[in-house]
Order: sequence, then C-alpha cells, then structure tokens
Amino acid sequence: MSGPPTAVTPSTVTRPNWLVLALTFVAVVLDGYDTIALGLSIPALSEEWGVSASHFTPALSITSLGVALGYIAVGQLVARFGSRRVILAAVLVFTAGSLLTAAATSIWELTALRLVTGLGLGAVLPAAVAHATALNPARFRQSIAVFVTMGISLGALIAGLLGSTLVSSYGWESVFVIGALASAVLFPLLWLGLPDEEEAMGTIEPAAAKHSASVARLFDPGVRTRTALLWGFSFLTFSVYYIFSSWLPTLLTSYGFSKGLAPLGSAALGVGSIIGAGVLILGALRLRMTSVLAGTTVAAVVFLIVSGFLGADKALLLIVFGGVGLGLQAGMIGQAALAVSLYPDRTAATGVGWASSMGRLGSVLGPIIGGALIALGASTGTIVLLACVPVVAALVLVTALGRITAAPVERTLAAH
Repeated sequence: MSGPPTAVTPSTVTRPNWLVLALTFVAVVLDGYDTIALGLSIPALSEEWGVSASHFTPALSITSLGVALGYIAVGQLVARFGSRRVILAAVLVFTAGSLLTAAATSIWELTALRLVTGLGLGAVLPAAVAHATALNPARFRQSIAVFVTMGISLGALIAGLLGSTLVSSYGWESVFVIGALASAVLFPLLWLGLPDEEEAMGTIEPAAAKHSASVARLFDPGVRTRTALLWGFSFLTFSVYYIFSSWLPTLLTSYGFSKGLAPLGSAALGVGSIIGAGVLILGALRLRMTSVLAGTTVAAVVFLIVSGFLGADKALLLIVFGGVGLGLQAGMIGQAALAVSLYPDRTAATGVGWASSMGRLGSVLGPIIGGALIALGASTGTIVLLACVPVVAALVLVTALGRITAAPVERTLAAH
C-alpha cells in the first residue's frame, strides 16, 4: 500500500491515569443516556402532538444514521485534531442537540435535531476509547476499552430508570434537559482534565497521521482478514441483541407476562449487560479478549436455547434473558476492545469507529427482522431458536479471529 509509513510507538505510560479513565467513562455514560432518550419520550410525545408512535420512526432512524456517520468520520477527525479535541467537540454537539431537542415543536424539526445529535454521539465513543487507551499503560488497554465502552450500557440503564419518573413528573422535555445539563457540567471538567494525547504518543507529521487514520489501513495485507472477521462479529452480535431489546416485551406476553410486567424483560437484558461488561473486564486481565468473547458468545447460545424450551416460570425466564443480555452485550462491548488490540494507537479510533458502525448497521436491521418474524406469526420459541443461528456464526468468526491474532499487528502495519 502506498503512502507514508506509520511509526508505531507503544505508549510509554506506566501507571494508570485515573482522571482520564473517569472523564472518558462519564462522557460515554452521557452518550448512552442520550442515545435512548428519544425512545423513552415517544409515548408522551405521541400523546402531546396527537400523532401515532410510528410517525417518530424517521427521528429514530436518523439518530442511528447520525451515530453511524459519527463513527465513520471519527478516525480522520482524530488524526487531524486529536482525540481530546474531538471528545470536547462531540460533547458540545450532543449537549446543544439535546437542549434544542427539548424545544422541538414538529417531527421534522425533531428529526433534523436528532441527526445533528447523533453525529456527536457517534464521535464520542471511539475518540474516548482511543484517548483512554493512549494515555494509560498498554498492558491494560483491552480492559480499559471495555471499561470505557461499558459507559454506554450504564447510561442507557440510568435513562431507563429515570425516564418514566421524569416524563410523568416534568414532561418529555425533561429527559433531554437533564442530559444536556449533565453534559454541560461535564464539559469544563473535560476541558481542564483531559491532557493532550501527544504526551504519550509523541508528535506525528500530518500526512502520516492522516494515512494512519485512513480506513484503508484496516485493509492492509496483514490485517484485512482480521478486520473482516471483526466487522462480521460486530454486525451479527448487534443484530441479535437489538432484536430482543426492541421486541422482548412483546415476545414475553406469549409466556403469560402482562403488559405491565413485560418491560421487566428489558430490565433483565440491561442487568445482564452490566454483568457481561464486568466479566469482560475481569477476563481481559488474564485471557485474550477473543477467548473471553468466545466464552460469552457460547453463554448467549446456551441461554437462548434454554429460553426457547422454558415454560411460563416468569422469574426463571427473566434470569435466562438476563443471561442472553450478558452474552450478547459482552460481544457488543468487547468488539471495541478487540479493535483497540488489533490496530496501533494512531489507527485505534478508526478501527473502533468502523467496527461500531458495522454493529450500528446490525442494530438497524435486527429489529426489522424481528418485526417481520412476528408479523409472519412465528412463535416466540421459534424466533428465539432462529436467533441462535447468527450467534453461532458470530462464535465461529470470533474463534477464527482468535486463531489468527498471534502475529504482532504493529509489525505488519509498520511494514506497509
């Protein structure tokens, strides 16, 4: 591949930078909160604006599009401006977007604002992961990537716990106002507390930085197979998780759950997701990330099969679907850690961003497939067992990735 060679210099940091870890984690927590804020607000918006909930589909879809575009663009932005500046700009964008969303008066206005907000949301995660791993010891980079990415799950859980209270007490606008206020408080802390990553990585010529951050670097001869396997794993894992995060309350009604109890399925997924992130952090300290993810993916398959044959024991069903959430969410978080480990520091933001964008594509298609199966009259047991197929495929991909990652990727990239 033509272009200037990339100097791969491992981080010289020897001790954890706790302030950087805390700030990047909180930034991603707020990202996760805002990501699901609209979904929480739609029932109240639908009633207040006098339109059916389906009318908000463009706003939901455009948010995902904005996030995906943010993921894709972040590598070049980090190469040009540095991860610190990208984090600051992204937080500023989604803070302003959230605040303006609270003042929206029409669906089209809401949709346009969510596109802008989504761009900020998409840029935060890869930039935060790249910044945190660059400014902390290299031996902890996978665990750090998992920890920072876990903020998405925690933010979504916080929004889910607060959302109904905020909407019922203060109106749908309050969900966005609270998120914007929290981000506004965080911004000066980020400004003052995040050091420039050049302290750890050293300076690099602009042309070399741009080349390092190019998506073409993800397809250099030494890493193209790894990239393809990672993208496939991310797409499949996100697809299946979002089938259940979107439709699990509906599916649980066939097990005898009332409409009031069915949302507990989403809570079970969320709790399992947090536990899954903890499993990843602990596992990454002793094992290769591919081995940990192979184990959690096997767990997802086992729990899916069990759920397909369970009766109407509600407590047991919730525990089992918590296990499904553990296995699938571990894959969604772990793919970012894999991207960090597959590519050198200068390419990390691009690797994380593109792998996450493949997952985001899966998150769009998954609910569509689930809805189509429900519309065709497929039973819950059938849908659950069919979901095992892509999860098994994801297991095959991550196992293959584990087998070919013995060679140091840094040397391969440096040679090109």
